[in-house]
Amino acid sequence: MSSCKILKKMSVLCAGAMLLACADMSHQVEQPVVGVDANLAYDQGRAHHVAGRYDDAIASYRAALVTAPHHVQARNALAAAFARQGEFARAIPIWQGLTAELKPDGGPGGAYLFANLGYAYLLGGDYQNAVVALEKACVLDPLDHRAWHNLGETLRRLGQDERAERMFRQASALRDHDFQRDYTVAGGTAVAAIQVAVAAPVRAEREWAATEVRTTADGMLELVRLPSQRAIAQALPAREPDPLPAPPPRTRPDVVLVEIRNGNGVTGMARALSRQVDGDGLQVTRLSNEKGFKVRRTRIEHGPAHRDAAQRLAERFDDVQLVEVVTCTSTDLRLVLGQDMARGKLVLRTPLRDSDRFAAADAVPKAP
Repeated sequence: MSSCKILKKMSVLCAGAMLLACADMSHQVEQPVVGVDANLAYDQGRAHHVAGRYDDAIASYRAALVTAPHHVQARNALAAAFARQGEFARAIPIWQGLTAELKPDGGPGGAYLFANLGYAYLLGGDYQNAVVALEKACVLDPLDHRAWHNLGETLRRLGQDERAERMFRQASALRDHDFQRDYTVAGGTAVAAIQVAVAAPVRAEREWAATEVRTTADGMLELVRLPSQRAIAQALPAREPDPLPAPPPRTRPDVVLVEIRNGNGVTGMARALSRQVDGDGLQVTRLSNEKGFKVRRTRIEHGPAHRDAAQRLAERFDDVQLVEVVTCTSTDLRLVLGQDMARGKLVLRTPLRDSDRFAAADAVPKAP
């Protein structure tokens, strides 16, 4: 075989191999990319979320949404991660989209989305929209005491103290009583939302002869418990009890216990501020760190009973956010330091005396 023929055949073989390679490469490019498991990515995000690694949690939630854009749990958790860092402008649109997709007769299953949206509005200072969302949450799930409480707090900040107090009473009744058991014993009510919300099995009443759940004229739910004869008999003492001894004199005045939590990562800031916070009826008993140090705005968390103390402490800062919570665990107040404190001064104002505080209130001009 001549060398020319050999070269020609080799050229043809090489060209065919190159075409085959090109064809194989184009075939690989056209193969669809296998997406991640949305539920697995969501679970990973929850693990990061609980550990305080919010950036990693957000990345996992977004990975889940690439595969399943309508994944409700991932979208809700993504909004919660944004809100946890104070980024309400990014969290609220997500919850708005989720609530817009709910069916009008969806029942309590989607109430938590309205509750989350309303709470984000509340923390962001948009009280009017917070009222609308929280009222919707209470209508869909009348047994959610947190939604009632947050609605009361929103109304209080709007100056509607009478309505706010009714909401707080409603929240307290739901929190302190087994409403599902009461409802079952009462034999139901005409409020359809409660009939949907109550799904617990019947449990026997032991100490109450009857329990009534009434709807008042203004739409509030009223619990009326009628004690049994046995309970009444047990409540009556057999004889007049001996008077209680007088309490011993207090060795020190009552103080409000404060926890200072470092949420901005500035070393030593919590300890430095603790020396300034002590006094004026406050005592710092705990220093802690916020996981991730991602708190953007300084806030004071307090329970309903310590609202005045939180307000007094807030007066010593330039701008802090008051947030009412159900409990602060081992303390009465929790001062969470945000990144806004990292850029500001560390010298707090001197506490106002009561006389100064009243004088300042009197100086406010009154409307004619």
